[in-house]
Amino acid sequence: MARYRSIATAMLAFLAFNGNAAFAQSSAQLPSSSEQGKSTAEGNPNLLDFDFVVEKLRRNYAGWDTKVTDKTRPALDKLTARLRIAAKEATPQELTAILREWLTFFDDGHVGVAPVSAPASALTGATPPSSAHIPSRAWTEASVRAALDARGAARDPLEGIWQIDDGRYRIGILRTPGRTGVFSAVILTTKADGWNIGHIKAELTRKADGGVEMLYRAGDHTEHKTRANLLLEGTVLSVTDWGNWVREVPAIADPALVERALPSDAMFMKPLSPSTLWLRIPDFDDSRANPLRNILAANAALLASTPNLVIDLRNNGGGADFVYAPLTPLLYSRPIYSVGVEMRATEDNVTLRKAIAEELRTETPEVAKELDRQIARMTAALGTFVPGGDQTVYVERLNTVLPFPKRVAVLIDNAASTGEQFLLEARQSRKVTLFGKENSAGTLDFANVVGMQTPSGRFQVFWATSRSMRLPSDPVDPDGIAPDIRIPADEADPVTFAQRWLERQAD
Repeated sequence: MARYRSIATAMLAFLAFNGNAAFAQSSAQLPSSSEQGKSTAEGNPNLLDFDFVVEKLRRNYAGWDTKVTDKTRPALDKLTARLRIAAKEATPQELTAILREWLTFFDDGHVGVAPVSAPASALTGATPPSSAHIPSRAWTEASVRAALDARGAARDPLEGIWQIDDGRYRIGILRTPGRTGVFSAVILTTKADGWNIGHIKAELTRKADGGVEMLYRAGDHTEHKTRANLLLEGTVLSVTDWGNWVREVPAIADPALVERALPSDAMFMKPLSPSTLWLRIPDFDDSRANPLRNILAANAALLASTPNLVIDLRNNGGGADFVYAPLTPLLYSRPIYSVGVEMRATEDNVTLRKAIAEELRTETPEVAKELDRQIARMTAALGTFVPGGDQTVYVERLNTVLPFPKRVAVLIDNAASTGEQFLLEARQSRKVTLFGKENSAGTLDFANVVGMQTPSGRFQVFWATSRSMRLPSDPVDPDGIAPDIRIPADEADPVTFAQRWLERQAD
């Protein structure tokens, strides 16, 4: 069975800032569809970028004909006209919001736009603030620890030492002198360029509803207003759009609970008990292919003798479905059916798919060859949809059903794209039960993401190049795939919940 259907469908933000070759193409290297708008854009970089995004989606997005119909087109035209006027004099940050508002019309996680910080600074003439202009406090780790010791039982739950981004920053939070209900988050150690000990990373204000308002300074020192909430009895500070801060001081009584409660960005396998293993997979990016094979090989003896397996796909951002191929023998109990895709054949899509093929050619030459065949079909039929593969329905048959694992629980909350393709295939196994507080993300029907920079170089715009042949009768978008067993919303430890269920089952 060909396993190329979801190449490069990992999280858009991740792809935008991690240099996937398909996204490195500048607009100057590709046919620019913004030429038509230049007469009305009058050299305005905002309008050039806005028109570019609109035209690239119109020409290349595989969901355009499905989403833009005679019924919906007037609403899109009205939205486009309104936002284009707003874009003309917008700041870069405002323009980001305008472009994203336009893209929300499509209600598809596989279209998006992300700022590219360096070109934006060059275009606007802005420079990151120097260290002298970053708000600071003369706090050190020793002074913060001394203040926390002095607080004793009077310590506010926000106060402590916290880790951000797996230790990239360590932050001390204390009350801001002279400001009731306000706290400063000050850097104690950092691995990030442009930040030093004493810089104020965020300012927090307690609200009457128990929540926390935050002014957060991103890595490029731009300021963002957001909210935060304390979770797990104050051991985690969850910051909207900016991830989770994990408390280091005072020490957490049960660090393993935090690891189980909050999906990690690390991939690993470890025992939960003598009868249950836990495999965490944050995404199926092609960079995970060899590490996943290595994890499975290193744990082969355990997998061959342990009856239960929890596969944790919470917040899995997708990637490439060839990455999960080594899991199939573990789950297999009967033939696996899957449905292919159609590719929207355009010049841009062909050029960008070629870039993906070249990136994969060394590590996964068989996938690159599949893409070559797909690209040849697209090139021969520009302006149409062409089959992504040789068949509409694929059937995968293996010769062996492994005795272990006997039962597999898959945690599915917000798993997206290729993560959902995995779920469609895994749930066909008699071994597998899907668990979740939430459905999967509902981001699969239009896939195989590519993208390019806007004319100004300030943004990357992304779109899906394929549509599933399951449509229109069997959609996944936008509601996602429901779990077989719904985990209660107030359950703090989904991993242990699934483990307990597996271990209660009788053979």
